[in-house]
Amino acid sequence: MYIDMPKQKSKALKRFLLSILVAALGAGAYGLYLYKSPALDISSDQYVKLGNADNLETLIPKLEAECGLKHPAVFRVLAKRMNLERWMKKGRYTVKPGMTMVDVIRVFRAGRMQTVNLVIKPHGTLESFAQKCGEKLEPDAQDYMFLLNDSLFLDSLGFTPATVYALLLPDTYNVYWHTQADELLLKLYREYLIYWTEERRAKAEAAGLTPIEVATLASIIDKETNKTDEMPMVAGMYLNRLESQMPLQADPTVKFALKQPDLRRILHGHLQVESPYNTYRNTGLPPGPIGIPSKQAIQAVLDHVEHNYLFMCAREDFSGYHAFAADYKSHLLNAKRYQAALDRRGIK
Repeated sequence: MYIDMPKQKSKALKRFLLSILVAALGAGAYGLYLYKSPALDISSDQYVKLGNADNLETLIPKLEAECGLKHPAVFRVLAKRMNLERWMKKGRYTVKPGMTMVDVIRVFRAGRMQTVNLVIKPHGTLESFAQKCGEKLEPDAQDYMFLLNDSLFLDSLGFTPATVYALLLPDTYNVYWHTQADELLLKLYREYLIYWTEERRAKAEAAGLTPIEVATLASIIDKETNKTDEMPMVAGMYLNRLESQMPLQADPTVKFALKQPDLRRILHGHLQVESPYNTYRNTGLPPGPIGIPSKQAIQAVLDHVEHNYLFMCAREDFSGYHAFAADYKSHLLNAKRYQAALDRRGIK
């Protein structure tokens, strides 16, 4: 029987080439699948934190453990090809469901670090501010407390541990998650300088105050009234007292000295506390703010109402507003009405 060997070899070669083509197409399809399909097994946005010591070999296990990274070996090859390790930076990054391997690599390669909206609210304490920063940002709360009590660092900014409240202007600040404590305070200092425009500084000077003294008085006003429309009246009364060298006699400063912010009724014994913050025993402003001052109260000091009142007392209707008086006799009548209202309600 005659066999055409060249023809047989040609068929075998064709089958071989076809098998290679099929394999290549299969590999290509699989590669395209890996390239286009979700690389992570997550159903919501996830944070990935990188420190100074992290590299590609520490990133991959993090992605596996925290985000369900699929095909880590392929990810490693692709990441090396895209030169990821050269561009990796410390920070907190966000990866999202549906991201492909290329998408994930680009997040870290482009340094798309997570930012945080840090909200500073008025009336807060240094401790609450530090706690909030510790919850939102990488450094711990004690890192912030250390700097807020560091006289040398604060002096470089023109503040002291007693006056640093004035630096913390209420607002929403967008910062990188990995921002360090000193970097944050420097950012707040830059915002402070922007806020204190020439116009505001001129108004403060006209009132005989520095910006820090304005913040100190504003922090007292914040504790005296939550009625923004009344704040300029209260500011004018305290400025009258300062000008006449009368003690401010502000109950909130006594609460601050006693470290009892929730004290509802100030008694004679409370007024005897030895403290530079006790404005019943000391004239002038206390050493610094007694809380984070609101911008409304700061502006109220700058735009205070000029009048002749020297006294104020909470109204007996508990509306939150105050009754003002120009002389002590009238003030005593207002105070008696308020004390009687307290007694009727059984408030001690």
